[in-house]
Amino acid sequence: MKVGITGGNGFIGWHLQCFLQTIGDVSEVIIADRAIFSEKDTLVEFVNGLDIIVHLAGVNRAKDKELLSGNINPALDLVEALNAHGNKPCIVYASSTYAELKKGAYGSGKEEAGLILKKWGDKVGAKIVNLIIPHVFGEYSRPFYNSAMATFCYQIIKGEDLNIDPEGFLELIHVQDLVEIILQAAGDKNGSRSIRVDGRKISVTEVVSLLNKLHEEYVVHNRLPDLSDNFVRNLFNSLRSFIVNDNRIKFSHKITDERGWLVETVKAGSGGQCFVSTTKPEVTRGNHFHRRKIERFFVLQGKAEIKIRKLFTNDVIVFNLDGSSPSFVDIPTLCTHNITNIGDNDLITLFWADEFFDSENPDTYFENVV
Repeated sequence: MKVGITGGNGFIGWHLQCFLQTIGDVSEVIIADRAIFSEKDTLVEFVNGLDIIVHLAGVNRAKDKELLSGNINPALDLVEALNAHGNKPCIVYASSTYAELKKGAYGSGKEEAGLILKKWGDKVGAKIVNLIIPHVFGEYSRPFYNSAMATFCYQIIKGEDLNIDPEGFLELIHVQDLVEIILQAAGDKNGSRSIRVDGRKISVTEVVSLLNKLHEEYVVHNRLPDLSDNFVRNLFNSLRSFIVNDNRIKFSHKITDERGWLVETVKAGSGGQCFVSTTKPEVTRGNHFHRRKIERFFVLQGKAEIKIRKLFTNDVIVFNLDGSSPSFVDIPTLCTHNITNIGDNDLITLFWADEFFDSENPDTYFENVV
């Protein structure tokens, strides 16, 4: 299966790429950015051989005129390229509840783009899925641009005051849940249709209160909150994605007496699973990533090097931990990671995950850090 993503370098597009990394029958993923759309020939080349196009390209913050043209024109250009090539892939279009409510220039632009794609699909017999999507939140979103949730998370981590509407309500869907819906809609046996994606309805004051409580537990008190509710876990993963890398390594107080030593490793409201391992010198464990799972690597003895790389980036973050000063790193989601024994003796590491290991659904996808 060959998948094309317009606007694939944006927030939802990046998360979709991450999810496609976990799908076995995806042979190739092609991205169409603004440079591809700027030339007719390159856009025709983009649609060549695609089985699915996920159309995310558009503008969501601009003056009214650009909100209209910035959403309508990419749909017109895409249809023109498809007609020039003759390919008839399934198109999943990321529309918005703003279009459903006919709200403002953005809603009008999104609605018109959907009608353009539907008209083309009806004419040539291609499957068009119009996804009406509520407020999307998740890891590594762009504050003051992608969503209010991104701004809330950013400001809470930075310790800034929030400007919120006390009467406001949001309907929220986590971006990794959304990309699953996108692929499911493309691959099912149903034909062209509109799908209203349901989110979690919550007041602005309630979600900000939840984020503040998560921040207080995790950052202030160094405790992992109760993450047994999937929505809360998604909020937590979104919030901690805004922590700067220099603040990811944390040191724990080591208590020593005549009996030996003791160090607290994990305080978690939802339990989870701990295990301890030894690693021989120069041996590396890991080289994988998780979409949802929260992990803590706690070095108790020996010297370790932990490497983390956010998917589809080249920057490798390195942490050096030494058991003589017990320390840990909590691994961000959607970042491939490993741990290497860089000492001369066995490395002893405690690993904690917020969920029990399930061999049928391990949420572990192999990807080399380097």
